[in-house]
Amino acid sequence: MAANIYEIPETVEQLFDEVENNGGVYSYRIIDYTDGMNMDNNESLRYFIECVGITSDLIEEDYGSQITLVHPNYKQCIVIDSGGLGDFYSHGFDCSTTEN
Repeated sequence: MAANIYEIPETVEQLFDEVENNGGVYSYRIIDYTDGMNMDNNESLRYFIECVGITSDLIEEDYGSQITLVHPNYKQCIVIDSGGLGDFYSHGFDCSTTEN
């Protein structure tokens, strides 16, 4: 079985910086075949939020598989959409900026 892949930011600030520095669009992914990682889009976004350390005070809107983040140190908001990458163990997170 393939190795688990966590291509995600280490901090909220890194997330904002990477999206901003890449023209306002950036994608992350988690591929993890270990027990308990069989998730739908809503569950995978919750897991992403936990892994990155996104606190509830930064979440402006929450639609289950999409959230909008605000941060006091950044002018832009970040919209994160979670989606599958072909199975319930492979998750993608498409990020884009929007005006605050």
